[in-house]
Parts: sequence; C-alpha cells; structure tokens
Amino acid sequence: MLQINSDPIGKGRERACYVHPEDPRKAIKISTGKISTQSKREIKFYRSLQKRGGVVDEHIPKFYGLCETNLGQGIVVDLIRNYDGEISRPLNWYLAQGFPIGEFEPYLDELKNAFLQNLIIFNHDLTIGNLLVQKSSATKVRLVAIDGLGDVIALNWLDFFPFLVRRKIRRRWARFIAHVYRTPEVRSQHEVPDPESAPTDQA
Repeated sequence: MLQINSDPIGKGRERACYVHPEDPRKAIKISTGKISTQSKREIKFYRSLQKRGGVVDEHIPKFYGLCETNLGQGIVVDLIRNYDGEISRPLNWYLAQGFPIGEFEPYLDELKNAFLQNLIIFNHDLTIGNLLVQKSSATKVRLVAIDGLGDVIALNWLDFFPFLVRRKIRRRWARFIAHVYRTPEVRSQHEVPDPESAPTDQA
C-alpha cells in the first residue's frame, strides 16, 4: 500500500490529486468520499482505450492502472509537467493572468482534432480548469485534458460507429467552446468601458 503524506496538488468536487510518492513523474487521483462518478467514468474510458489497442495521445495523460493508498483507491496517470520540470498550470490560470484567449485558440483546435482522430469522447466535466497548458519546450505548447474524459452515457451502441462518435464529439465541442467564451476569465478580456458612460468633469 502506498503512503501519501503530502498535500494535494489539485482538488475538485469529488477527487484530489497527489504526486505519486514513489515516482514524481506520475499522479494519483483519489476520491474524497466514496468512489466518485468521475473516477468510475474515467476508469471505464481508459479500459475502453486499452481494448482498442491503447490510444497513445499527448493530449491525455497515460493511464497506469489502479493502486491502493492510505487515502483509498487511486487512479495512476502521468503527472503533466513542463520541459523544465514545473507542474503545468491550467488554462484558466493563464486567462486570469490576462493572457488573451486568442493565443490558445490554435491549441484548442489541435486538441479538438486529436479527440476526433482518436475517437476520444469527453463530457460536461471538461472545463478550462482541467485543461493543462504543457510547455514541452521553450517554444512548443500543447493542451492536456486531465479530467472530463469518458461518456456520461453508460452504454451507447452508436459509439461502435466512428462517424457517429465524431459527430458526438463535434456537438460536445461546440457546447464546450461556447461555455469557454462565457467564463468570467474570458468575458473580462472583452469588457471595454463605454466612453459615453465615463464620468465627466462638471465646470
């Protein structure tokens, strides 16, 4: 059994994420209560990829299986780090710092194309808070989806047809992008004061 004594490096509504105590290149996701819906969905997602021969894509963390820890059962995946060893920050952090969303649009398109090419289904848990901006070199960047993977539908026979899966991905991506542009981080970038509403000096 692995002993985790460190603070989490990330925490959501259902799970906390820790650096693997024996391998700093990996992370362990652990449900904070009983095993979460997110964890069940993610395990099913990764196992379905394994049945397809294992999709290797740099836009999703590699899955290493399950482990037992002193905090409960965990999911072991890659810990996404930049080329300098720093843990990658989420997209919403950069947007909150004032980086314009336009700088990340090419990487969002790249992520969408990776999902379509590899038939990677995602769900409503995919947000800008769980898209990490990984700097793989001083000049190269990619987005890595660390949560929101897998389908909310328990069994859908239509997913056996690739063209229908891609149609589902495109529909969900359109909703996701619409939500991105409604987030406070992005909306604040486009809020320009109305000159006519600015106060004027009264003589």
